[in-house]
Amino acid sequence: MFKKLQVMTVVMCMLSYTAAATVSIGTASARGDMRVDSYLVKGNATLFDGSVVETGQATADLRLNKGTEITMAASSRGTLFSDHLVLQRGKSELAANSAFQLQANGMHVTPKEPNSRGVVAVREGNTIEVAALNGSFGVTNDQGVLLASVQPGRVISFAIQAGATAPTPSSFSGVGMVTSENGHYYLTDSADVKYQLIGKDVHRFVDTKVVVVGTLQTQGDLSVIDVKSIGINGGGPSGVRTVPSLLIVGAIVGAAVGIGLAIGRATAPATAASI
Repeated sequence: MFKKLQVMTVVMCMLSYTAAATVSIGTASARGDMRVDSYLVKGNATLFDGSVVETGQATADLRLNKGTEITMAASSRGTLFSDHLVLQRGKSELAANSAFQLQANGMHVTPKEPNSRGVVAVREGNTIEVAALNGSFGVTNDQGVLLASVQPGRVISFAIQAGATAPTPSSFSGVGMVTSENGHYYLTDSADVKYQLIGKDVHRFVDTKVVVVGTLQTQGDLSVIDVKSIGINGGGPSGVRTVPSLLIVGAIVGAAVGIGLAIGRATAPATAASI
């Protein structure tokens, strides 16, 4: 009897595992051919946790059970999970009300408010572009440090410098404007990220554009810089913020976002996606 119970327990565990692995998280549809988990699909497909989607000459629309919608551009590839998409090639447009993430090259892009819609593109040279069409998006690294807050009508590029070593999570070097609020001092940089500054002589630079070097830590939702050095900006490139091994360039692009980055729904002949 005991052995029968053991066998039944093992069988039930196997059935539970199998069921969990085959629960659909959404659907995909394309106007041409696409590949889902290496299988050539025409029209519609069911998506599961860990599904790999690859488009050919047409776009693909991914609709998840929680209301998240993703449009993958032609010649794109990504791995889909219930709470994030890892984009390996091409670009994708994300419309989400939840904390769904779009990840690419170590960058984590998350909507910061309801009805946010944005585009993430993987470019040559280890460059990632993030554009906000509606709402805003936060961009963090693998350590959870906020790198940029992308506002509507703005696109920011993140480029890993060739031959650079990975930064330590605590290192910081950047340019921004110093402000004072309720006895605290803050630095707001070109990527619209706000940091609290801790250190002597910071008060002397209120309402001044400065260069700050220090160590960075997070305290809840707030990023805090322990200032090692601070000085008036010497006229470096406008709109550029540097973190070790990472170059961040921000630009106001207005309507150009819709033309240059938003994904048009392409109609293509039945051509197979590349492998």
